Amino acid sequence: MCSEAATGVEHVPARCFFPREHRVNLITVPSCSRHNNETSKDDEYARGIIVSALGNNKLAIDHRRDPVRRSYLHSPKLFQNTFQIQKKDAFFHDRDRIDNLMIKIAYALYYHSYRKIWESKPEPYYKQFLFDDGKSDIEVRLPNYETLPKYDIYEGGNKSVFKYHFLEGKINGKNNCLLRMVFYEGFEVLILPKIIPQ
Repeated sequence: MCSEAATGVEHVPARCFFPREHRVNLITVPSCSRHNNETSKDDEYARGIIVSALGNNKLAIDHRRDPVRRSYLHSPKLFQNTFQIQKKDAFFHDRDRIDNLMIKIAYALYYHSYRKIWESKPEPYYKQFLFDDGKSDIEVRLPNYETLPKYDIYEGGNKSVFKYHFLEGKINGKNNCLLRMVFYEGFEVLILPKIIPQ
């Protein structure tokens, strides 16, 4: 993700997303301290939002009831920051913070898969984030996402917690790829290189 020297390895996504019994065959990549340890609060913040989303499997529900709940008891400020702004039945979250974390995960997975830095500006789109009118982020910001090729072969050692795949093709007239990530078999994030309007 950057040109700084690696000082350790980073789990992709962070270990906190995985229940203890699913912490085997985790993906790791070399990382500098700024892009590893210094973003651990962002990992916990995003994990709390993702496990609370509708459509996830039982693992997400159990994970929310135990480790995530304990982290909120340990840090009430984390809970307040995560679920502070509510309107009717919806919560509003720090979109930039979540986007930055998803982009970091995307760069790491790209490096893991291709052994080089992704020379692109990835941009995340979400199926579970909704606008006030009930339309999803992805259908508003990427209206022809349904025309993207479907590919049901995923990578990942713990697919019930996290799985992903890259799909290669031409984007903006250049060879590139998109990344689809699925957390807890329900929370889907599509990462595309920034689309430049024609």
